[in-house]
Amino acid sequence: MFLVAGLERCERALASGRCIFAIARIATLVILFLLALPLLLGFAFGVPPLVIVTLIASTLAFQAIAAVIGLGFGLHPAIVLALLTSVAVGVMIGILELCYLFGGRFRLLQRLIQTTNARAGRVAFLGRYGALMLIPTIWFPGIALYGTPVVAWLFQYPRFSSLLCMTAGWAIAVVTVMAAASWLVRLAF
Repeated sequence: MFLVAGLERCERALASGRCIFAIARIATLVILFLLALPLLLGFAFGVPPLVIVTLIASTLAFQAIAAVIGLGFGLHPAIVLALLTSVAVGVMIGILELCYLFGGRFRLLQRLIQTTNARAGRVAFLGRYGALMLIPTIWFPGIALYGTPVVAWLFQYPRFSSLLCMTAGWAIAVVTVMAAASWLVRLAF
């Protein structure tokens, strides 16, 4: 019901063709990064499609910890990093673009953005570092992959720099998980 009401508001606020085009563009980008690119990478490196689909599902469920599953399949860490990052970028683009598409259409969310911007203006380091604050934000449990794009939208950071910073933070998180997993395996054996 909420989605239908959101679509109707989107069509009223924008020209009806623009709203459908925006949703189609978001869906295309998400499918490209979430499915097509990982499957192409898997094909290029000789990884079976079932392993790729398992890594995609693991990333959606376990986020950066899915790197351990990729290493468990015997994949090279660079391949695991590329696959998980592609899936994460697809999720981040989808959430961020949906926030920008539908978020400005609701008065309550507009007031929330205004209040957040007013309070953030009083905190010096938020203005100084801006989107760079998203790098450590993506490491927080509970926020991580699904909440960080909403934080970027809420603070109205530029889209490209937000995606770049979130991707960098995600890559650091995945590399850290892989290093910790490798260290624990060496320690145990």
